[in-house]
This record gives sequence, C-alpha cells and structure tokens, in this order.
Amino acid sequence: MAFDFDAGNEGSQGPWIQWSAQKEKFLLRDTNGKSDFKGFETGVVLDIRTMRTGWSRSDGVVGVAPEWRWNPTLNSYQPKPGDDWKKGFSIRCAASKTEAASWEQAGTGAWNAFVALVPAIQAGPSDHDKLPLVRMVGVKTERFARGSTTTPTLEIVKWVDRPDCLKDGAAAGIAVEEKTEQPVATAAPSPMPADSSEF
Repeated sequence: MAFDFDAGNEGSQGPWIQWSAQKEKFLLRDTNGKSDFKGFETGVVLDIRTMRTGWSRSDGVVGVAPEWRWNPTLNSYQPKPGDDWKKGFSIRCAASKTEAASWEQAGTGAWNAFVALVPAIQAGPSDHDKLPLVRMVGVKTERFARGSTTTPTLEIVKWVDRPDCLKDGAAAGIAVEEKTEQPVATAAPSPMPADSSEF
C-alpha cells in the first residue's frame, strides 16, 4: 500500500490525546483538564489518511499551544528548523463510533511508537476507505546517550471502515441543505453497546 497522501487540514480539533512517558499511560486533555485515556487498551481508529507530520517547539508555558511547522506531505520531511524543535504528528482518532479526539504530540516516545507501526500500515490493505484499529500491547523503556524514555508498543488489531465521527459533512450524516419538516414516526435510538470500542 502506498503511504502517500495529502498533509490534511489546518488546525487541530480537541479533545487531545497525549502519551505520558513519565506515567507510562495515555491521557486525554479537554476543557475539564487531564484524565486517564483507556481507549488504546481496547483499540482506537487512527485516521492515517488525513494525518500530518512536522516539527514542534514549545516554551513549556502552561496554556500556550506549541508552535508547529507541518510537512507538505507525509513522504517529505522538511529540515529541522532549529535545535529546540522535535519531530511530531497530528492524527485524528476515533475512540468509539461517536467520539473523536486528536493525538497531536512531539517527543521521542510518541514519535517512536508511531514509526514502529508504519511497516504494518504500509503492509495494510490498498483500500483507502479502511483505517487501522490500533491498541497498546505494552510499554518499553528506550535508553539514549543522555537519558531515557518510555514508549507505548502499538499493534494493528484489524482494518475497519471509517467511523462516522471521522467523516465530514454529508458523509457523517450532517444535513447540508435545509429540509421542510414532515411528521415522521421514529423509533427510539438504540443504546450504545457496552463495549463502545467495537467498530
């Protein structure tokens, strides 16, 4: 499968997923702060078709978003802008059929976790409508000349159709034109399954 596609849209949509190397787990950041994110235990769908890679720099100031310089495409990495820039990525993820979040992060642990997954992505189906359902199967410690970090070990469970929460506009069932109201008998909505990770 050719892993070559457009860099995606500008901007980032929350909430945001983050790998915490210190806590050795994923966290979810939203308007209420940070909390544990269990999605990778059962599986998260990664939107590899719209993801972006690039360089990120942060001054570490709370409440100030990192600066990003995105690559024009996934198969063309731009030169490092300076010593304080780190490789990173932005991937829209589906935690369930109806809930999405962005895994947008720079740093060795997160970057190495995704890079290790790339061969399995490249060996996946050529059908661009399919996306990988990925779960964490472990954590490993990586040691360097200066310091160390922890990296999640990820694996592709299966390839699935794009969930509605990763679709745009009409494809997601959002009305694109005004309709006249007509009385229609509707059934009560079906409850979500207990295991919302089923895609």
